[in-house]
Amino acid sequence: MDRNPGAPPLYAQLEQILKQQIECGTYKKGDFLPTEKELMEKYELSRVTVRQAMANLVQSGYARARRGIGTDVVYEKVEEQMEGVISFTEEMKKHHIEMQTTYCKMELISPGETVARSLQIPLTEPCYCLKRVRNAVGKPMVYTITYLKKICELPTEPEPYMESLYQYLREEHGIYIESGRDTLEAALPSEEVQKALKIDAQMPIFIRTRQTFRKGGEVFEYSICYYPGNRYKYTVEL
Repeated sequence: MDRNPGAPPLYAQLEQILKQQIECGTYKKGDFLPTEKELMEKYELSRVTVRQAMANLVQSGYARARRGIGTDVVYEKVEEQMEGVISFTEEMKKHHIEMQTTYCKMELISPGETVARSLQIPLTEPCYCLKRVRNAVGKPMVYTITYLKKICELPTEPEPYMESLYQYLREEHGIYIESGRDTLEAALPSEEVQKALKIDAQMPIFIRTRQTFRKGGEVFEYSICYYPGNRYKYTVEL
């Protein structure tokens, strides 16, 4: 614990320590956190300080206070299995998690070099750009920037894109995704991503870059998806 002048309050430091232990899996969902007495002795803190840290963990959705029993972990990372091309909404439904779209903007743009190359279109050919923030369990789970080849006229109002994009394209426009290619990398967030996901500059993120293809191998979509590292993980079956 940092007790130097200007250091964060001790309760905030303890809260951050416990959050990190929960996020890295030291304490998993259903595990009980150390008792107040154990934390007081380990970190040489007062009961008031420990109680404030634990109360903050409960309020932020990391833990649950169970009277007469203790405080157990309720936080759990959302886990996505990489098995074929399905939408984020469809994947979350498999985990019985309800999605909400809190930001949605669709527009027709002129592509830059990277987008044009990824969609295999000329720089002079317009494409659609869809930006969305999707929430799960009340927190931003993914910020997605999706570029779509203009093979038909798509509406630019946000309503059609509040749920599954792939389902909307299938049912309303007869556009089917046959295959896809995902690339994953870890990074620190830009200011735009920090704002969208409500995270600080030091929070690691997953970046998933996706190309999808229609029948015959025609590129249709190029997406960049940003996931907060403390709320999301991938599992790959080999």
